[in-house]
Amino acid sequence: MVYRVLIGIDYWDNYESQRSTNYFCLPMIKFKKILFFLYLLLITFLSLLPSRDLPDIKLFMHADKVIHLCMYAGFTFLLLWAWPQKFTGIRQLIPLLAIIIWGFLMEAIQGLTHAGRTFDLTDELANILGFLPGWVVWKIVEKLETR
Repeated sequence: MVYRVLIGIDYWDNYESQRSTNYFCLPMIKFKKILFFLYLLLITFLSLLPSRDLPDIKLFMHADKVIHLCMYAGFTFLLLWAWPQKFTGIRQLIPLLAIIIWGFLMEAIQGLTHAGRTFDLTDELANILGFLPGWVVWKIVEKLETR
């Protein structure tokens, strides 16, 4: 029970009936949304950072693609987690559309600015592929929250 309270599971159970009596519900909802927007700012900042400001560390071949995938998996998870009631049924694909648009916008801006970054279609593909692991993690968390 303590675990359920700490991660906020009980606050989503019967949201409408608990809204007036559970003073933690509203802050948890706001926290998730604020967390998503802070994460979006982080992605934007990292995407538009000039290449000279990025560390030149060679982890392994195509490590940057794995980083893109992970960043947009987080984007997907946080978006679905912050607004679970908005993304039911086929609408669970809306974050995929958001990833396509936001990722393309970030890549296009990189191509337009002369900060040592270029438009890279494989980065956009990695962004799009990030949807699947983010969605899977959200489905797992959603199941845990409904227990």
